[in-house]
Amino acid sequence: MLNSKVEAKTKNIMQAFRQITNVKDNMLRILLPDDFKVDKVEVIVLPFEEPKEKSVLKNSEKFSGAISKETAEKMHNHLKVLQSEWERDIY
Repeated sequence: MLNSKVEAKTKNIMQAFRQITNVKDNMLRILLPDDFKVDKVEVIVLPFEEPKEKSVLKNSEKFSGAISKETAEKMHNHLKVLQSEWERDIY
């Protein structure tokens, strides 16, 4: 019984093929790969948009305004205290 459920699931594996092609005179030509063996297909046509280039931002630009000025000042003061501890004589 378990085998029949597994077989049923494997028979329902969807094959998909994606192709980006030019439209000429409102017509498309789609050439399917040799291993795409089916008798009937569903065709969904979507307009293709070129991927937009991502601008590369510096970390300072990415995080500008991420914390308030008050919080930044508290953090800066705390770092000053920590740094001053490094410079004290320990012996």
